Amino acid sequence: MSSNQTAAAAAAAAATPTKVAIGIDLGSWNARLASYDEALQHPVMIANHDGHRTTRCLLAAAPGSQPNAATTPVTIETVEKFVQDNLMQLAASSAHTKNLNVILSIPADKDEATLQEEGWMAILQKFGAVITDAAATCLAYEDCLQKKDGQRILVLDGGARGIKATLLECMGNASGNGTDKNELPVLSRIAPTKRLQEVNGNLLIDTLAQSVAQQFEQKNRFPRGEVWESKKVKEKLRRACESGLKTLVINNTVTIHVDGLYEGVDCQVSISKPKWDHLSSKLATQAKKFLKELPEADYVLLAGNMHPWLTPHAKAIFQKKLITSSSFDPAEAAALGCAKQAFLNMTAEEDSDKAPTMKVSVSPVSIGIKAIIKKAAADGGENKSTDEELTMIRKGTPLPALVSRDFAGTVSMDLWQLQPQEKQLATFAELEESTTLKLHLNEQGKLRIWVNDQTLTIG
Repeated sequence: MSSNQTAAAAAAAAATPTKVAIGIDLGSWNARLASYDEALQHPVMIANHDGHRTTRCLLAAAPGSQPNAATTPVTIETVEKFVQDNLMQLAASSAHTKNLNVILSIPADKDEATLQEEGWMAILQKFGAVITDAAATCLAYEDCLQKKDGQRILVLDGGARGIKATLLECMGNASGNGTDKNELPVLSRIAPTKRLQEVNGNLLIDTLAQSVAQQFEQKNRFPRGEVWESKKVKEKLRRACESGLKTLVINNTVTIHVDGLYEGVDCQVSISKPKWDHLSSKLATQAKKFLKELPEADYVLLAGNMHPWLTPHAKAIFQKKLITSSSFDPAEAAALGCAKQAFLNMTAEEDSDKAPTMKVSVSPVSIGIKAIIKKAAADGGENKSTDEELTMIRKGTPLPALVSRDFAGTVSMDLWQLQPQEKQLATFAELEESTTLKLHLNEQGKLRIWVNDQTLTIG
């Protein structure tokens, strides 16, 4: 190859954008983004244009929508605009390319039917594949877990709207045959998500912020309650107190400092840990009662903004079962897990015997596929065939999933979907003596089927 050809090839390679794996944790109050760094071989968080690793789920308010409202929360009607204009643009800016492979997390307390009915799933799938936040959290903690069939993992997510507890169980390997030692077990949610709404991140932040506001009023002789009535003051104090809650876990005192908090007066108020424990004592009692009533598990994982406050209570109840990691902030676990799943999906090859994501220990929503095999009778008598039911792709298998099986003596084969309701997908008749069945189910639910020389695509 000439030097000109080499230069042209190099230029063409440089012009081809490298695909970047992006994880998005879309919460009810905050959103977080992460990208997978192939050089470091682990995901890293993405900071927004203000330098924060948390982006509020807010949009500019429409003119005349609410009196004196500068922003409005994201809803089903505005979530597409928020993700496109804020999160995807931030991801593309950080990755220096729009060629992205995106995984988004959804609340674990919403099942697939609800998400489909409300329209969330259709909107989010425009940007990438979707997994639950509990599944994404498990991915972030994966290196800390020793997964075995039958083990249970409890994910505690303390967010803006409450504490969620999701119980998952290892259900064997992805293909369901239990024979491949190289395949890690997948996880399936086995119990409805429990929620304690009375104890939530917003309430904790407001409890601390109101106490700071009261001390600020006393110190500067403002009328009682006047400072807290200002919406601008509330937002400033909430921002400062959100960081302050993390400090109280490590130190015995936190100082909340806000420049020009009210009428140009700076705020500098100290709160001791004993005082904070007193302020939040009723919330702590409710949280402990909730945690004690949760089902037994082999591991307990923490996620969400409330984790600094929730950690000592969870540690007292679950003790050694509580898994912690020094390599990441539990509040960022879902975003990091999504980025890891996105990278695994991005590197999966359809023509490989096993897609890399089949080795992931958690899963997005999957319909599950089973085969009903009709075999010729061994004795050649009047009973010409016998039926055998075989799970090909387990419910909850990581997507994309690729499985291949060989059968001998098969007369015909029916393929069935397992959830949300069982239904027949396809029938293959007059099969050869030796039959190879290959299935590929992608993140969007499209199923490709190969039976010897016959090919079928569903979805």
